[in-house]
Amino acid sequence: MAENAVSTASSKMVTADALSSGRPTILIAEDSADSREMMQLLLETRGYQVIAAHDGMHAVEAALTSRPDLLLLDLELPKLDGLSVTRNLRLDPKFKDVPIIILSGHDPSRFRQDALDAGCDDYLLKPIDFDSLHVLLDRMIGAAQQPRSFIKSA
Repeated sequence: MAENAVSTASSKMVTADALSSGRPTILIAEDSADSREMMQLLLETRGYQVIAAHDGMHAVEAALTSRPDLLLLDLELPKLDGLSVTRNLRLDPKFKDVPIIILSGHDPSRFRQDALDAGCDDYLLKPIDFDSLHVLLDRMIGAAQQPRSFIKSA
């Protein structure tokens, strides 16, 4: 399957700074350059290290290379859609607990369950409310970085 073919590739967009900064790293996969750059700028101003991907294949490559703390994936990406990226990464044990959020302009009542079934942790409707997104990111990244024994259940 083509989805598994990218597992040995490496990403050219991942830098040493992205891996050694100590800041939480978020991978954004968005095919719209304007949207991708806007999200990257907003996340970086909030202190996140950001890795950007322009299609689903590049998202998988970058994720496998850099092991981000969280992924934000557009639902409709070229080459591999966001759900295929999620399914591919969930096959790797290193991505079992990495939060993955789908971003889409499509009606959540039609696509949210598909995203959850694929292994996503959440589904956010575009346009994104960035204040709410930052609260969600802080919560998800914090929970993902805590040892399981220290996470209190709701």
